[in-house]
Amino acid sequence: MKRIAILALGLLYWNVLAAQTKSKTVSAKEKQWKLAVKATTKRMDNALVKQDLNTFVKTTYPKVVENTEGGTDKIVADLKKQLAGMEAQDNKIVGAWTGDPTNFVDTAGELQCTIPQYMKIQLSNGMLTTQTTLMGFSPDQGKTWYFIDATDKPLDAWRKMFPNISSKLVLKPAPQPKFVPNAHK
Repeated sequence: MKRIAILALGLLYWNVLAAQTKSKTVSAKEKQWKLAVKATTKRMDNALVKQDLNTFVKTTYPKVVENTEGGTDKIVADLKKQLAGMEAQDNKIVGAWTGDPTNFVDTAGELQCTIPQYMKIQLSNGMLTTQTTLMGFSPDQGKTWYFIDATDKPLDAWRKMFPNISSKLVLKPAPQPKFVPNAHK
């Protein structure tokens, strides 16, 4: 009986050790994926603020570009028009950054995740800070990442457009933008 108890404890210890090792391996992979996502979103956010729209569009999920009539040129032209419209109203994007990616899912060899994205927009009467959700996609196990701003549609609508999008992704509703009025002098 004592031998069985020792054997059971040994097996339990072995299973705990194996689970911890597996957990550390997953964590190491996720850490690499997070670093790659953060590097790409930083490049994307900087490109948006600097209005380097060709670089910005290179981070757009290729299936979005493929499904846009006119492709990259049309997307760049539309973005230029939107930014010019903002500037005509004395508004300008002055900052963009992302939080940590979460919810990594492997769907048929394509990694997917969600990432909170924040933007500061200088308005004529103050500063507006917004938060949206990006969906991230990696066709090569986390080396290269592409993104979609997912805020304007629920996950089901995105899945109708792109059936490969995992139902396990979580798209949180965007919180209300925060407005801080200019200080009066």
